[in-house]
Amino acid sequence: MTTAEFRAGYPVIVPANPLNTVPLRATVFDLDGTLADSVTLIEQTIHMTILDAGHAAESHAVRAMIGRPLDVMLAELTQQDVGHDSIAAMVLAYRSAYFPAVEAAGASLLIPGVPEMLERLRAAGHAIGVVTAKNTTGAQHLLEMIGIRHLVDVLVGTERVLHGKPAPDSGLLAMEELGVEAADTWYVGDAISDMAMAIAAGMKPLGVTSGVANRDELLAAGAHVVADSPAEVATLVIDGVPESGTR
Repeated sequence: MTTAEFRAGYPVIVPANPLNTVPLRATVFDLDGTLADSVTLIEQTIHMTILDAGHAAESHAVRAMIGRPLDVMLAELTQQDVGHDSIAAMVLAYRSAYFPAVEAAGASLLIPGVPEMLERLRAAGHAIGVVTAKNTTGAQHLLEMIGIRHLVDVLVGTERVLHGKPAPDSGLLAMEELGVEAADTWYVGDAISDMAMAIAAGMKPLGVTSGVANRDELLAAGAHVVADSPAEVATLVIDGVPESGTR
């Protein structure tokens, strides 16, 4: 049985949990800029894709939009409708360039300390999810290249939901598949869109400074706390955020 709800103005379908599993604790992560040091690679590839298609785009404008679905970014950056044929062509061109670039970079894209963070969280009883603006194929590929796919219990790519970030759909689906409640779930991300999605889904938002947004931007977007390293993320999640407020 499913129910329809509106979350942050977006219509979403909330499935009942068919397994009736006992709620766990979970930490769900963004991928680019949070687990993988891939923001610059994405920025460069999007910028080149747009230029090759005959459009102009400033690098800072591209970077600011990373964390949203690719087709949405390309449409806004080139001021076209997301359903335009040229957007689909640019998506294909981007992926044709990006996948080999990820293959070439390989494990160097792993942010230092991430495997240890995930291991600490799992040892503390947290299920691990990844919710990303990438499609599932691209996310799976990147997770495998940086060597942490085996540490992720649930992976939600943007094509699996009706609305990508910053809508709550992806976060809601991840929690449903993990069998957890929002109150028991942290969402960790580097972008303003990550904080918006977490809040809309009822998750606890935790910002990291390893990607797109800085500390002040993440706090302004609603992060309960901001961490500067994977080790700090694990400590904050396991030990709890200080009652004195955000930091």
